[in-house]
Amino acid sequence: MSFFASGESGISFASGVKCCIIHPRTREGDTPVELHILMGRACAGKSRRVLEEITARRSQRGQVLLVPEHASHEAELDLCRACGPTASRDAEVLSFRSLATRVLGRTGGLADVTLDAGGKLLTMRRALQEVSGRLTVFARPSQRPAFLRQLVALADELYAYRVQPETLLRQVEDIPGAAGDKLRSAALVFAAYDARLHGDGFDVRSRVQKLCDALPEDDYLTGKDVYVDGFSYFNRVEEDILATVLRQAHSLTVTLLGDMHEMQLFQNAIGQRYRLERMAAESGAKCEVEHLVTCVSTPLGHLERHCFGDTKEWQGGDVPIRLYQADTAFSEVEYVSSQLRRLARQGVRWRDMGVAARNMDVYGPLLEAVFRRDGIPAYISRRSDILDKPVLTLLLSAVDAVTGGFEYEDVFRCLKTGMTSVTEQECDLLENYAVRWEIRGNMWLRDVDWTACPDGYGLEMTPRRQAQLSEVNRVRRQVRTLFWQLSEGLKDNKTARGKAEVLYTFAELAGTPDILKRRTEALRESGDMQAAEEYAQLWHIFCQVLDQFVERLGDTEVDGEEFARLLRLTLSQYAVATIPATLDQVKVSPLTRNDRHPVRHLFLLGANDSVLPTVSANTGLLDGAERELLQQQGIALADADFDDLSSELQNIYAALAQPTESLTVTWPAGDETGARLLPSFVVARIRQLFPAVRVEREDGAYRRELPVPALTLAGRCPEGALWRYFRENGQGAVLNRMAAARAMGRGRLSPEAVRSLYGGTVAMSASRLDRVKTCHFGYFMEYGLRARERKTAKFEAPEIGTFLHYLLENVLRELDGGEGIGQAHPERLRALVNRFTDQYIAAVIDGYGDKSARFRYLFSRLRETACTIVENAVEEMHHSDFRPMAFELGFGGRDGQLPAITVTAGDTTLSVTGKVDRVDGWLKDGRLYLRVVDYKTGKKSFDLADVRCGLGIQMLLYLFALQRSGAAYFNSPVEPAGVLYLPARDVILRADRAVSPEKLQASLRRELRRSGMILAEPDVLTAMEHEALESPCFLPLGVAKDGTLTGSLASAVQLGKLGRYVDKLLHRVAEELGAGNIDADPCVRGPQESACDHCAFASACWFDERRDKAQYLQKTTPEEFWAAVDREVSHG
Repeated sequence: MSFFASGESGISFASGVKCCIIHPRTREGDTPVELHILMGRACAGKSRRVLEEITARRSQRGQVLLVPEHASHEAELDLCRACGPTASRDAEVLSFRSLATRVLGRTGGLADVTLDAGGKLLTMRRALQEVSGRLTVFARPSQRPAFLRQLVALADELYAYRVQPETLLRQVEDIPGAAGDKLRSAALVFAAYDARLHGDGFDVRSRVQKLCDALPEDDYLTGKDVYVDGFSYFNRVEEDILATVLRQAHSLTVTLLGDMHEMQLFQNAIGQRYRLERMAAESGAKCEVEHLVTCVSTPLGHLERHCFGDTKEWQGGDVPIRLYQADTAFSEVEYVSSQLRRLARQGVRWRDMGVAARNMDVYGPLLEAVFRRDGIPAYISRRSDILDKPVLTLLLSAVDAVTGGFEYEDVFRCLKTGMTSVTEQECDLLENYAVRWEIRGNMWLRDVDWTACPDGYGLEMTPRRQAQLSEVNRVRRQVRTLFWQLSEGLKDNKTARGKAEVLYTFAELAGTPDILKRRTEALRESGDMQAAEEYAQLWHIFCQVLDQFVERLGDTEVDGEEFARLLRLTLSQYAVATIPATLDQVKVSPLTRNDRHPVRHLFLLGANDSVLPTVSANTGLLDGAERELLQQQGIALADADFDDLSSELQNIYAALAQPTESLTVTWPAGDETGARLLPSFVVARIRQLFPAVRVEREDGAYRRELPVPALTLAGRCPEGALWRYFRENGQGAVLNRMAAARAMGRGRLSPEAVRSLYGGTVAMSASRLDRVKTCHFGYFMEYGLRARERKTAKFEAPEIGTFLHYLLENVLRELDGGEGIGQAHPERLRALVNRFTDQYIAAVIDGYGDKSARFRYLFSRLRETACTIVENAVEEMHHSDFRPMAFELGFGGRDGQLPAITVTAGDTTLSVTGKVDRVDGWLKDGRLYLRVVDYKTGKKSFDLADVRCGLGIQMLLYLFALQRSGAAYFNSPVEPAGVLYLPARDVILRADRAVSPEKLQASLRRELRRSGMILAEPDVLTAMEHEALESPCFLPLGVAKDGTLTGSLASAVQLGKLGRYVDKLLHRVAEELGAGNIDADPCVRGPQESACDHCAFASACWFDERRDKAQYLQKTTPEEFWAAVDREVSHG
């Protein structure tokens, strides 16, 4: 039933529904009204009236319905419903673009090359470069797409209004001031752009502009009834087309959304009405304007009438409007998903529900992900960015890589698309190596294998590492093959044409067309028709872009980087668009592209302040004042009366008027950073009109209606209502697994998992013991799961330590086998340091000559550090009777001289292996006193608090192992004499130039003073350092004024107890590992020092003080330490 009837001032169609006609005009006999304007508010029946007239007149003449491009699909469905099975014969639905295709197909010109957005952008960029030296305002023209798009848009507008370049140059020549400079610069760019287009013989007109020129010569619309529906505003070209239609067609009917009583809201539509009336008058055609008014006495009708009008509270009953404040945009989308599912359970069809949002860049991906998870069929009306598609990412990143020096990001962006022959595991292996050794540039293309150790500097090339390196090189050769031809082709071909051909060949060799075909078919088979349609368009777009390169740039020379930038810039102008694959889907639309089709239930998302409405600053190149200056010079461009705010408010109005049964408005209270967001004025306005409507705030209840979140909630409450529901509906197995997982604390592995990860015998280096005691979860991640932090190979503390270990071992070994350590001269020491440094560089530092100048400078400093440390070690030997007995003495392992340190606790055997940096000995009365010397690279020193907790016991383990099993190796009974840390780090001091050599030497000695624990027997101490009892320089001792010794000393009895204490610590580690302990229990020394501070696994751990328990280390005095040792040993 129509909402309009001629000659009546008001008609009731149903209870509470009235239609009023304002100023109806009667027809004169059978003479048609050439221009008929139907104007009315939302839901006034404009579209329905059009369909009724098409249905009534279809037997008399051809009927054409002209609608916006994005609304054509829904309009076709409406026409089919109205006309039945003969709709395709009786009428057709067209957009301006599809009408152009029809007409140009008849008149010719359809096959002519028309520049698309990418081609225009290429041309504009070249034009801008040509005239950049003559510009004043754009003297340094930006190459960013946004700026170039503004220039192209201005050029299109000038063409649309038929402004010639010479006319523009002449008219702006005398305009003064900054505005004149800007307009003259714009005119110069436009002239250069136009010259390039015409010089190459291209038609600068768009397809719709061609329609404007071709339609007067064609009779496609002659004698037909033409209806234009769904537009609020027409640009100049569209108005010219309508003027031609008015002359040719039997009748022209135009609908406009508007109300003459609300000028501000409908300002643009009212202005459009007046322009159409002028057009009719200028054409000598009759014009009839009909105002359709509907008064719907429902809450939603009340909202439509008063939302932007006078404030009038609703006096009726229940209000089907909900206001919902979510915590985040994600939970907002989840809430909407739950409500859609609830409506579906009540029998509402998916197609009768709609979702709209102003900022689809935020909500589009969220809606897509949540709806897919929750099984909601939806068509999301948004143009997809093709640069995000893996296939084009492959091609673009390959070009970026070969033209940009093979930067890490470009290479692996290409490889990680999953569309090359490199598997995911191979890519990870190669990436780890590339990151560690900073592989870039020609290193990727050299036909020479990489040789650096996969695990970093200074490590032995074990069979495992050699196999890993071989695998890295095998994958590297695959990647070289992938990039080589593209790299050489782009390098050899200097022109844009040649480079485009090389890239096309690369794409074919990479199998891009077949990949896209398979991907499209797979998406169709999985039911994702929208994504399948998007992929189906990609190869055509890519080829179209390359064609534009050939057509627009041809034999113009461009370098590789320029080609890469132009390629990305051009592709950025394209997007893929689709139509709904099935009829029964939820329609998701941006507010600016809403087809205004009535829907039973609408959800309006993102109703935040500054979003509804969104009115940005003028995005065009010319502002209003500059357009006014042009108008004064006789150059009229787009209607200066067009108001952006009015357009934005009209979009909001249309969305609020769209639902017929319920409206839900939602918004998040905060953004992803946690910043507070305020609701839009729409929320306050709804509350003014409907005081009974309250804002609902997120409480999580909606999650019970979504399968995945509800199942998660059920798992948190075993045997609760949700738990029972899922168990009774076939989810019992999942619930059982959730219960088992809930019962398992983080801190325990099953015995089977322990054996699988560590084996029956847990092999462990002595240094790993610290990792166990520092944090059990960290040990589990590093040595159980073998997770590795991805690091660049740098010469820092660990690598410096390895280097200094190497030098100390080799220099001291050489001296010990020659003139004696204590007798070496400084020149001899420096020569040995230089010799062994050069050997280390050759053996360990791959490509030293290619390293940066800074790296080589820092390494030269290490030579000085090494000399200082070696001289200090030699000087100590000069004052000591202890002599090196062994270097790199091994316990266990393939080449260990002594057996591994082994303990068993329950079913777990712990086998500790390792190497002692140096063992010094002194023979007295047939007993060999041994001290263990460890070269420490950091600033860590021997700490009783650490030893008490099981940290830093590595050297003590070695010492007591030597006591037990060293007699056979050294051919003498062994007595433990102590352990010492020898600082082996960069100790070059920044000192005042005025400092004396004596003070500098004293500072160095303080830096290099040993720490540790030594036997408190005077003879042994004197043997270690001749001046130990009077003025020690090297040992960790102090001499009080009364001659008593202070420092970390232990009697023979105490060392014996300490040996048993360390043995118990080792048994405890075995018990903890065997029990599957993976607690997050980091050692904490204070608020500024925690094991978590630099842990590589913090993102996997999520340490929480409410759940996890840290180990707090307290400072320990010697008395407290030995008392603790006594208690532990006595209880054992």
